[in-house]
This record gives sequence, structure tokens and C-alpha cells, in this order.
Amino acid sequence: MGTCPRREHGPEIIHSSSFILHPSEHGPEVGAAILEEATTAVLSTVDLPTVLERTARLLRRHFGETRVVVLRRLEGSPARAEVVLSDDPRHPAPAPGTRVELIGTASGEALNSGRTVVADPVDAAHPRFRDEEALSQLGYGSLVSMPLLFEGQALGTLELAHPPGENLLSCCLRTAEQVARLVAIAMHNGLLVEEIRRLNRLLDRENALLREELREVRRESRYVVESPRMKDLVARLRLVAPTDATVLVRGETGTGKEGLARMVHEFSGRFGGPYVVVNMGAISESLIESELFGHEKGAFTGASARKAGRFEQADGGTVFLDEVGDAPAAVQVRLLRVLQEREVQRVGGGDTFKVDVRVVAATNRPLERMVEQGSFRADLYYRLAAFPLQIPSLRERPEDIRAIGTHLLERLSATMHRRPPAVDDAMWRVLESMPWPGNVRELENYLQRALLLSPETRLVLPEAVPAPAAPECKAEAQPGSTPRRFDDEVRDILRRALETCGGRVYGPGGAARLLGLQPTTLQGKLRKYGLERAARAAGARG
Repeated sequence: MGTCPRREHGPEIIHSSSFILHPSEHGPEVGAAILEEATTAVLSTVDLPTVLERTARLLRRHFGETRVVVLRRLEGSPARAEVVLSDDPRHPAPAPGTRVELIGTASGEALNSGRTVVADPVDAAHPRFRDEEALSQLGYGSLVSMPLLFEGQALGTLELAHPPGENLLSCCLRTAEQVARLVAIAMHNGLLVEEIRRLNRLLDRENALLREELREVRRESRYVVESPRMKDLVARLRLVAPTDATVLVRGETGTGKEGLARMVHEFSGRFGGPYVVVNMGAISESLIESELFGHEKGAFTGASARKAGRFEQADGGTVFLDEVGDAPAAVQVRLLRVLQEREVQRVGGGDTFKVDVRVVAATNRPLERMVEQGSFRADLYYRLAAFPLQIPSLRERPEDIRAIGTHLLERLSATMHRRPPAVDDAMWRVLESMPWPGNVRELENYLQRALLLSPETRLVLPEAVPAPAAPECKAEAQPGSTPRRFDDEVRDILRRALETCGGRVYGPGGAARLLGLQPTTLQGKLRKYGLERAARAAGARG
């Protein structure tokens, strides 16, 4: 563009609000184009560096070799500012983030007065502002510093410096001031975005702390421990939880195996991932494979769509296999593959795919004896029992009863909207002397019944529910005829039925008809108790 005629005068201050856009210096089309481009730059993004870089390119394209510097006043330090943009086509300029002193500068005067400050020409011999000498040495002839005002607040300044002969006052000032107003809007938006990001970071940190506190409360309150055995158990849990080792939780019914398994998950690095519970004894034998591993569409009658199994759902987290001793033989084979290879194959599908899961299992059954009897795979047992955790029964740790009972009374009382009643030492000694065959679950139910029957201030102990009595032996029972474990009795009945029917399962004269079972049900039980081979052997002998 052509140069503007030079005006000979010294430094002056011009009130920015006295100007409106008069684009006649460039012609109406040029002035309007500058403002349209600047407006587009401001509205196109809230990223302040991007807006300023586009604005600097715009000013140089229309104003010539312009040095563009944008300063942002530092909060709480009115005499200092930070360089946000420094764009000089001819010389090195201060890098963004550089802190500068405002005292004695044109920008300091503009910020304090709220008005545009013009030094034209810059005078190195008798400078009014500290910047004049440095700009003169760089070959600039004029300087304009415009305050970036938004709703009466001076956020910073926009500085423009021109070479000698390109007089900003006579050709560019009013348009530049309009651009400065747009830059002030951009800086305000940028400050808002920075504040929102800062608050979001602060909120994220606070949420992380709260989540960790909640995590600590949840996992620490899940088990009330006083006895050395339980303290040792929790210490062992803390050792294994951060790893991906498979954990087998063992204990009697009601000891809290699921709670301990959840603690393993909550103390691990998978805490943020899913925790999927599968009760192996509560799923019918015909559906358990589909539930665990999923199925493809059309894999069986009723499979109208593909379904993700529990291992897929637990990807990135933990799957808890409760009552794992009830797993049928076919499922045991597939569980072994998951533990060995971390691979899953849907029912009815041919492809396998990886799953990132940690397995925690629990049982109250004697897996070692089941392995000896052939009803539980030895290789699966050793995989599951990589790190066993044995929960002692409540009768083995009576010193925990007072602490557990106090915790349960507080929780149960809260659900009943009453204060926990007083419990004297004699009453605690009674509770500690009881056998609690149902363990913590029985204690909880007993205390709940006691609360319902007690007055407001003092706990009254009801009669304990008697434990199920063992069946009486008939007088004519022969020595050695005492009933064995249920599984052993069932296995013996199935074996004798097969031998009686010559290994036949179906049809007249088959074992299913003899036992009054559906043939498919009998087949499932033969698989569960490992008698399929015995059925074939009996058939061969027949």
C-alpha cells in the first residue's frame, strides 16, 4: 500500500471513545473489509493466541510493516504485564509469556488513563516513554498503544509501531482502534475460557480426592477387623490387590466372601473399571455358558441377537465368580481357557477375542476333595487358587463380634431412624459365646430382630433361632450307614442307576425313567458329577 503523508508533532494522548469508524482514509470498502475480517477472527474461536495471530496478519496486510504487540495486565500487579503476542516482521521480539514493567511506558500510560497513547514521531533524544529509544534503534518512527477495554476494565494493550513515513495518525488510527475493541472482546473471552479451564482442573482434582476418600471409606468400612487373623487377612489382601493375580476367596456361608472380593477390586488399579458379579449356582445349567461368554445371533432357540457375556462386560475391570464350585464340567473347560489365555469365544461363534479382566472367585465347597472325586478339574483349581484368601468363621474370632455388632447396630438403627441402643458388657459376652453357624449374616439378622423387639434405649436379646438339626439315624441303621455328603450320595445314586439300566439314559428301562428325571436333566447331572464316562462304560458292559 502507499505511505501516508507524515504529520510533524510530538507525543499526544487521544481519548479512544471520541472516535467512530471513518473508513475514508482507506476508502469505505477497505475499512469495512478490515473490520469484517477482524470480527470473523474474534468470533471464529475462543483460543486467544489464534485470534491474535490472525489479527496481526490482518493488520500487516492492510497497514504495511507493522510491529504488533499485545500485552495482558497481570492480575494483582497493575505495574506489570505479560506479553501475549509479539509479532515483528523485521526484528526479534519478546516471546509470549515474557513479563514486562509498565512504569514509564506508553502501554502503562494507556492502561492508567484508559486512552490511546500516540508517540509520533518517536523521539530518542527527548523520549516521553521508555519504549521510544528502543523502537527508534529498531528503525520505527511511530508508536500507538491502545487500551483493551471491556466493560470499563482495562485488560491490556494493543501496541502498533510503524516505520518512518507510515503515519498511523493520518491514515490508520481510527480503524486500528476499532480492531482494538474487537481484540479486547477476544481477550475477555480468552480469560473466561482460562478461568473455566482452571476451575475444571480444580474440580477434577477435588473430585479425584473425594472419589479416593469415598473409596477408602467404602473399602475400609466393608470389613470391621479386631482379631489378629482378620488383620492378617486384610494385610494379605492389600498385597495381592494391586496385581492382576487370580484370587480365590474361601469361607463358610455368611462370612462375607463377596465383600472381600469387592475389596480386592477396590484396592486394585481396576477400581475405575466394571465389577461384574456372577453367581454360578444361581444360573441354570443350560444358560450359564451364554451368560458367561455371550452368544451369537441364532446360536440357539431364542438367541435373536448377539449378546455380550459377563467377561466382555467386565473388560478393563474385575469379574467375580461366586460359588465357582458349582460350575458344570463344560463351563470349567472354558473358564480354564479364559484364565490361561484371556480369550473368550461366544456360544455359536467361531472367533475368539481377548478380554482384559481380573478374576476373583469364591466358594464354600471343598474343592480339593472335589478334585479327588473328579467333579472339579485339577488344572482349573490350581489356576483359581493362585492366591487363596481364607475367611475364618465368626466362632473362630469371637473378639470381632463386639466391633462387628456395634457397626451393624449403627447401620441398622440408621435404617430404622433411631439411635443405636446401649449394649452392656454382659450382653456382649452372651453374643460372643454363641456359635453363629450362619456367621456374620446370622449375626446381622439376629441384631435386626433384637432392634425390632427392643425399647428405644436398651438392647434386648431375643431367643436365637436354633440351627438346623442333623437328621436322626434310625434305630435299625447298620454301622457305617451314616449319611455322607450330599454330593457323594447323589453321585452314588446316579452310578447305581446307570449300572442297573446297563448305561441306558433314555427311553423305557433307562436311568432317567428309573430316577423320575427328564433325560436332559439327567445328562446335565452326569456331566456335573463326572459320570458321562461311567455311563458309556456301563453301556459297553451291557
